[in-house]
Amino acid sequence: MVELIIGFVDKRFQGQKTYILMGVGMAMMACQMFGFHSFSESAWGMLGIGGAATWKMGMDRPKK
Repeated sequence: MVELIIGFVDKRFQGQKTYILMGVGMAMMACQMFGFHSFSESAWGMLGIGGAATWKMGMDRPKK
């Protein structure tokens, strides 16, 4: 099931995953600033690790 989800996201949002994670991070920050929700440190860590991983994968791809 996880492979199916990852494959779908990878094919559907080619080249946009890093920017989507940046948008999610901004939305999380806004929610926490305005007091709607408080995210745990592990949620922030996973967001950072995910963003770094997608950025690094994009940088390592051969340029066309």
